[in-house]
Amino acid sequence: MGREPSLVHAVEQVLDAWALMVTRDEMSVQTYDKFSLLLRRYTRYATLRGVLVVGDADEAITEDFVNAQGRSRHGHVSESAPATRILRRSVVRAAFRTLRELGLSDQDPTRDVELPTRTCEGVRALSEDEAVLLRHHAAFVTRPTRHAAAAALALAGGHSGEIGHVTVADLDLEGSRVWMHGAAKYDSRWCPLDAWGRHVLRERAARVTAQDAEATTARLAVSAVPGSDASLQARSCVALGDLLRRIGLGTDPHVKPASVTARAAVEAFQSKGRIEAAARRLGLRSLDRAAAVAGYAWHTEPGHPEEGTPDA
Repeated sequence: MGREPSLVHAVEQVLDAWALMVTRDEMSVQTYDKFSLLLRRYTRYATLRGVLVVGDADEAITEDFVNAQGRSRHGHVSESAPATRILRRSVVRAAFRTLRELGLSDQDPTRDVELPTRTCEGVRALSEDEAVLLRHHAAFVTRPTRHAAAAALALAGGHSGEIGHVTVADLDLEGSRVWMHGAAKYDSRWCPLDAWGRHVLRERAARVTAQDAEATTARLAVSAVPGSDASLQARSCVALGDLLRRIGLGTDPHVKPASVTARAAVEAFQSKGRIEAAARRLGLRSLDRAAAVAGYAWHTEPGHPEEGTPDA
């Protein structure tokens, strides 16, 4: 096997790296638990098929894992739901991305694994692993940036037309939420902040209030330079677009700044199991539109898809 790491050893290194991301709030504990469980299933699936080193975990093995039949919570074996297959691919993709960062591999066996893409007006929501990657690369090193603030507000459920208007006065850090003022198409509402978003916006608020002591005018995600609604929206889109290019999604025609906001709709729907939760998170007045943004084809799917377990 030479000096190439074993798959089992490499996976343990990935899990250690992910655990470190949890301590920085870039990955939630829930995501870590879900991803680590699926990554261990992938490892077991691959090793039972003769994969011993990382280099042997090729596209064929990975595609078989992604598309494998699974068992529902009721024990029935059936074709895995599209959402389950997308999640499996996301986990393996995230693992090999981490291996590349660790210098343990330069491959991506998920690159050519094609799955259906659900889009709303040509835009898809970020997948869970992409949202983790966005947090990872948006985190500031020496100072809290407007890019990180824009990402935190979009991941909370803010639209690009709202993000530029959010000021320090709109933050309720004790309540872990932020007030979105709404727009012509969106209702005003409180949007919850996760631990990462709360940390980023607390640090950003401290920085901008040092320059503008008035909390009602100290903007979080754009500069204090006056501008029209269209100008503020454009600045928010530029910040989010910069981040998306930084994590390698700049060439995906279905990924736009709205993809970050759409991730919040997906998470709300997955958490509550009701499309109304996604609509409220984004201030949408149409459940059909909320379903489209969250990628939920309610007219063809009998219910929220279950996560299947590949037989290994």
